[in-house]
Amino acid sequence: MNFYGNKLFAVLLLVMLWAACKEDLVIDNSDQRFPLNLQTESGNDKVTLRWDAANVSDFEKYVLVRSRNPIPTGLRPVFSTGEFEIILQSDSVQKTAFVDQSLPIVEKLFYKLYVSFNERFVESAAMEVSFDNLLVDGNGAVIRFVRDSNWVILGDEFTGILRVVDYNTKKTKSQRSVQFTNADNMCLDVVVENGKSVLYWWAGYNNFYKFSLPELTQLGFWSVPFSGFSVLAGSGDKIFTTQYDYNQSFAVRRKTDMSVVKEHYRTDYYTHRTLAMLDKSTNRIVEASPYRIMVYNVDETNGEVTNFVEKNTNSFSVFNRDMPVSQNGQYFIPQYDGSVYDQNLNLIVQIPFQNNGYADVDFSADGQFIYVAYLDFSFGGTLIQKFKFPSLEVVGSRRFNSASPRALEAVEGGVIFVGSGVNGFNQVLVKKLDL
Repeated sequence: MNFYGNKLFAVLLLVMLWAACKEDLVIDNSDQRFPLNLQTESGNDKVTLRWDAANVSDFEKYVLVRSRNPIPTGLRPVFSTGEFEIILQSDSVQKTAFVDQSLPIVEKLFYKLYVSFNERFVESAAMEVSFDNLLVDGNGAVIRFVRDSNWVILGDEFTGILRVVDYNTKKTKSQRSVQFTNADNMCLDVVVENGKSVLYWWAGYNNFYKFSLPELTQLGFWSVPFSGFSVLAGSGDKIFTTQYDYNQSFAVRRKTDMSVVKEHYRTDYYTHRTLAMLDKSTNRIVEASPYRIMVYNVDETNGEVTNFVEKNTNSFSVFNRDMPVSQNGQYFIPQYDGSVYDQNLNLIVQIPFQNNGYADVDFSADGQFIYVAYLDFSFGGTLIQKFKFPSLEVVGSRRFNSASPRALEAVEGGVIFVGSGVNGFNQVLVKKLDL
């Protein structure tokens, strides 16, 4: 080996020995010659961390560690692991702040600052930051918002668990094991009866349930041969169901035993439909099917239809869970083409498509805005936009890169968003947003 080769070898050997020594550095807070105080401030999807500059002549570097779990005393911040993540290393003693903007979707995060000097690490106390996120195990196969409450119904067909969670308190109100027999085609509706909210749920095939809310106490079960696509509980003693087959448009049933009062049929080739009640006091109903929208009144006594208005459309897709209707019942969005209609089926405005369409949409509580949740194919995750209505001027937006959109519901002061697959796990996010 020549002179230069020997010199290069010696340098590499010194570097390797120095690195090995650095990995052997231990946490030693004895004889600490400066205050090591870490402060945190959260807001606007970021956490700002600040600390005092290290007042030592032999300063080497700052190391900032983040974790989803409490950080123990004595952790050596040499490299990131699955448990702890190094988010900053800086050899500038004047670097005394860091903004963490790549936040995972969690309920809590823990931070700790380390300073390396004089061949040892000094650590700060761990700081805990809480976020306004509610995380629930599951995939969000069943989602229903209970109006005039803080409750969200969540169901997971893989675990067979149905839950009622409170997005304000971040607590589970109740849960029970149920049978999800056809998760892709489940129908449910919530209605107030005798001053109490109840859930009507067709869980697939012949399984029709009635549960109290929020306790999820079973109040009824009917083995109804209902190959349905929509359930709409009326304000009286009737319930409306649509059929997926047999050319049936919809049926009026008695809530007591699910027996049929009257069935309505059409000769359409596509027969699966979804229903939305415009005004439960008058039983004015919107019925949307592929390529067709209908608005009419139903007499709950005999099931007869009056004041029938019909409109052909160019859209095949329909909402299979919930149809957005404005608070005053004047406007509704019956199909995924983004068309907003009034009760006479006049086209009012068209919501612009973003990244191949949207996952869910709703009117604000005061009817002045429309919220839209998109599955963002460009960046991944979810994009939520807030439009003025009817001008459709964008006035707010929010992204969730680590959650796919499942549903949203406008409430007083904002919107409740439900996303699934949070951080790549089988978890559901429930979060209130003010856009």
